Amino acid sequence: MPLSMMTFGFWEREVLLAWQTGRAPIVAAVVALAVWLAGRLLRSAGLQAAAGGLALCAGWGVALGLTIAPRMPAERLPMLAAVALAAGLAVDLSGRAAGLAGFVLAVAAGWWLAGAPHSDAAAGLVLPEMACLVLTVLLALRVLRAPRSPWSGAAAALALWGALTAARAPASWTGLALVLLVAGLGQAGAPRDTATVRLPMAAGLAGMAGLAVLALGRLGRGGVSRVDLAALASLLAVWAMPRLVARLPWFGGLVGALASAALAVALAWGAGRLALVH
Repeated sequence: MPLSMMTFGFWEREVLLAWQTGRAPIVAAVVALAVWLAGRLLRSAGLQAAAGGLALCAGWGVALGLTIAPRMPAERLPMLAAVALAAGLAVDLSGRAAGLAGFVLAVAAGWWLAGAPHSDAAAGLVLPEMACLVLTVLLALRVLRAPRSPWSGAAAALALWGALTAARAPASWTGLALVLLVAGLGQAGAPRDTATVRLPMAAGLAGMAGLAVLALGRLGRGGVSRVDLAALASLLAVWAMPRLVARLPWFGGLVGALASAALAVALAWGAGRLALVH
């Protein structure tokens, strides 16, 4: 079923979703802090690495529920985060190449977010959307690949939240982006960059940005909206951050994350104003 048809019923649940996503970041923050502290006390680098992914699963799970039979596109995000976290843990425990796992995750994410078609006819209807989602996940994995600042994920999530807020996206979507920001902060506390750290964040960023474009934007209908531009802000922030740090070494860490996120939001908002899109 095309994703544009799957959005039926979304607006009727907007008030309920806004309330649920309002408390979801709090749950995500509690989970991230608890897991990170447990990892510190137990001296477990693996547990600390999972803090961001577990926070993302918990926050999105509270807001949307963890279901294998979603009724709207956004409800596919919690399962995506859970699978990405499991894939990251499997890669780190087995020592397998993260590149192959990332490619398989990208293909699976595109299929899942596009409606999980089970026949050739159904897949043909959503093939452009599925290809777009796969490429978005691969791009997110590429820009979040080490060596990067530990604040890259938080910068990308902050940019996505700020750009969606500036684009006046529904409150439920900005709430989901805020959960992603909390997960990014949890990711920054990991002692080292691993697949457990990177895969859930990349899948979450790409999945949410892709769904925002397909469910709320106009690119699929031959137009451009502020939401379409806002969705690009997260990847733009991650792309800009290492380049800012390379040119201005004192600009690293949290300062660089905040600056790159602000730059991405400003560019997305300014492009929308200049192009007179709504």
